[in-house]
Amino acid sequence: MASHDAVTRADRRGAADISGRFCIAGLGLSEQGRRLGVAPRELRRRALDAALHDSGLARADIDGYIGTSGDPFDDIRYLGLSPGFAWTMQSGGATAIWSVINAVGAITTGQATAVACVYGTAPTSEGSRRVDGTVGGYGGFAYGYPSMYGLHGAAAAHALHARRHMHRYGTTADHLGAVAVVQREYAAKRPGTLGFGQPITLDDHRASPMVVDPFRMLDCCRDTDGGVVLLVTSADRARDLRRPAPRILGFGSGHNMRNWWTGDVYDLHDDIAPAKATAFGQAGLGVEDVDVAALYDPFTISPLMQLEAYGFCAPGEGGPFVASGATRLTGVVPTNTGGGQLSGYYATGFTALAEGLVQLRGEGGATQVPDAQVALVSGHGGNGGIQNTWAHATMLLGADR
Repeated sequence: MASHDAVTRADRRGAADISGRFCIAGLGLSEQGRRLGVAPRELRRRALDAALHDSGLARADIDGYIGTSGDPFDDIRYLGLSPGFAWTMQSGGATAIWSVINAVGAITTGQATAVACVYGTAPTSEGSRRVDGTVGGYGGFAYGYPSMYGLHGAAAAHALHARRHMHRYGTTADHLGAVAVVQREYAAKRPGTLGFGQPITLDDHRASPMVVDPFRMLDCCRDTDGGVVLLVTSADRARDLRRPAPRILGFGSGHNMRNWWTGDVYDLHDDIAPAKATAFGQAGLGVEDVDVAALYDPFTISPLMQLEAYGFCAPGEGGPFVASGATRLTGVVPTNTGGGQLSGYYATGFTALAEGLVQLRGEGGATQVPDAQVALVSGHGGNGGIQNTWAHATMLLGADR
């Protein structure tokens, strides 16, 4: 007899017939960068203005508001909105995809017809503070009780994944460096990124300062200021709008807390299997159908292990896979084609989701994947009270041109 857990997950995969019925009709980005000197609320407003212009929707058309940063109750006044609901949600780097999932739920249940999913922070600008009162970005957060023994910050937590992978499979520092080099190649050709015009080599990676073993500075993303807004609506509603809108083909989630109990928490970057099964099951697709991947990448180990978990290569082969050029534009699966968070900009899960949309809309410029039809997007974050117990979210998007 199948376990209750297996039955629940199987039922969940087939529970929602959403594929192609909803879309992201508007994408708006403010300027992205370090020390912009612009208030977070204003960054959110600029991103909303851009999304409305992009879609052709008016402010009065936005009848749902999901805030993922700041204060949504006060934001709607500043943004000039009058939605039927306004609330906030947070799941770390999985928040972007989950905001879209919840927007689809609101539309499905008749609570709204067009929902704004809004992000905007300025952690590097003067006056920004962490939740513990110190000045700076996200890197000083503690992850559960290990902070009592000196384990602080996301880099230290993710370094445990990297060291475990090296121990099990022989992954090397140069394999991690290959991830950094390839993503910087993309960013160096993409205006508006942190790495624009600044390619790096493996020697640059080897020479960069050690942060936490085995991560060097070029293995780590940097906090940036910026706003991103997504406008979610039904495919029927989108037909009347300004431009073709990428369709939502499927989404799913998992949580690495499950692997904490079994002792696999460091061997698996996240609990990706159920997230993958749900999203690909809804879409009716396999990994061979993916044209471009936009994977959450706070550190170089993250896309490497996700490429394995999603099945683009076998467990332990992520390092050689990336080093072979498989994630470059002409490779097996072009990955993080805007530079990702490592070299593009850091908008938590909104970085990856925005890049997936850019590719499907054919707007990638020098790093555009030819005729990209299906994009895989991932998000990762929101730990379960102990390091490395992150939530994971998967989304598949399809072009509508």
